[in-house]
Amino acid sequence: MEKTIGLMAAMDQESGALLRLVRGWKPLAIGKLHGRSFSTGRVRYILVTCGMGARRARLAAASLVKEHSPHLLISFGIGGAVEASLDIGDVVAAESVSRLDGGRPGSPRPLQPWPVAASEAGGQALKQRGAHWLAGTAITTQGSQVRQEQLGNLLHPVLEMETAGIAEVAAETGVPLLALRSISDGPRAPLPFDLGKIMDEDANLRPASLVGEIVRQPGILLRAGRMMRNSATAADNAALALVAALGAMDVWAR
Repeated sequence: MEKTIGLMAAMDQESGALLRLVRGWKPLAIGKLHGRSFSTGRVRYILVTCGMGARRARLAAASLVKEHSPHLLISFGIGGAVEASLDIGDVVAAESVSRLDGGRPGSPRPLQPWPVAASEAGGQALKQRGAHWLAGTAITTQGSQVRQEQLGNLLHPVLEMETAGIAEVAAETGVPLLALRSISDGPRAPLPFDLGKIMDEDANLRPASLVGEIVRQPGILLRAGRMMRNSATAADNAALALVAALGAMDVWAR
């Protein structure tokens, strides 16, 4: 029997990096969103680009589960490192997810562990690009940046904006959830602006706030070029690691 795996990314950059590595994908409606589907062996994959923020991710995950009954969900894409030891393009496979509340992580929600074969395959694929696959923790924020001391002893925390919303749907429906994020920024390559200051609570850009930040810090425009290059590297590595991991999971998923 064919099994279905739902893949969820926030941005077109992340989804596009994956689609460049697969063949024969077809458009597919998922609620009001545009999705893609493709198959490998006896596994059907459904990809949805949900938009930024936990609310959008939750709604997209609910539609995906309701309409296509996946056996597994995977949240993937780019994220920000908290530790200076992580390099751009390293991939963190999250073992749990927490929401950031008042600058502190809330109670962690365990995630489905990545199969050993998948982790090894993802790590081998990344090794060719000088990057690493590491176990860690997803911290879902509204764009706020945090320091390592605010997160205590969490294992390789990575900041992102969607996984906690998807995890709520996974818990409600009993669908296992895996998550991975590739590092696009961090202490050694910080974002040129604090996303929490230029986005509202629903992850919508505040244009006036962005313009204000640029006026106060003209160097932002120069640093934005580095951010875009790092984001592209991270998106490519996330897709590469995911494809390698999925290939190792074919037998597991049958």
